[in-house]
Amino acid sequence: MSAAPATIAANEDGAKKRDYWWTVLAIDPLAVPLARSLARRGRVTPDQVTMASLVLGLATGPLYAIGAYWSFVAGAVVYYLSFMLDCVDGKIARLRGISSARGQALDAMADGIRRASAVMGLLWFLLHDGDTSITDLEIAIAFAVLSFYFMDISGAEKGDSGGGARGKWSAALARRRLLPTPGMPDVSAIVYLVGPITTLVVPGFAVGLVMVVVAILLTWRRRLRA
Repeated sequence: MSAAPATIAANEDGAKKRDYWWTVLAIDPLAVPLARSLARRGRVTPDQVTMASLVLGLATGPLYAIGAYWSFVAGAVVYYLSFMLDCVDGKIARLRGISSARGQALDAMADGIRRASAVMGLLWFLLHDGDTSITDLEIAIAFAVLSFYFMDISGAEKGDSGGGARGKWSAALARRRLLPTPGMPDVSAIVYLVGPITTLVVPGFAVGLVMVVVAILLTWRRRLRA
């Protein structure tokens, strides 16, 4: 993300030394070479890439709201591309060694708009789907509220685990650039990609809700200990 501060530990290719599973395994194989190519050419700025990510993110919700299978697939593809560009802009910024307050604001805006558009589109679909129950809507709304709350209270980066078995697990994952615990990119992939593509929208929301609740409890526990 172009908002990435210069203190973020990154590799020579601009990728973070440690990142979430979805980003490392499903996004970076495309994002890293694209960022390298754009950084070498120098004609495209990180903010321009962020704006492209924002526009694609806006388009996600209307596609999901249509409720047809083709629109679910199209929405998932657009969401994926939006998130990938959101990763590309940060890699370009790190490769060029640049950062700005404007870039940070645009990046936060693009990220929030993408998630808001996706969740509103899926909620619209559920509201107009005859098979949706009140419980289904409650699950989806609870996820929407708690996921944005979690983004507000959580830090952007996670530290390494301590010693013992947990520390060894973290170290083993670090060699593959993976963080030891899931984050919102992983949760979002389940809710906004896997759910619509498989047409299991409500189960996707349910899994995401459980993950977010656990993450909030762990965040509270970490902060209380600190």
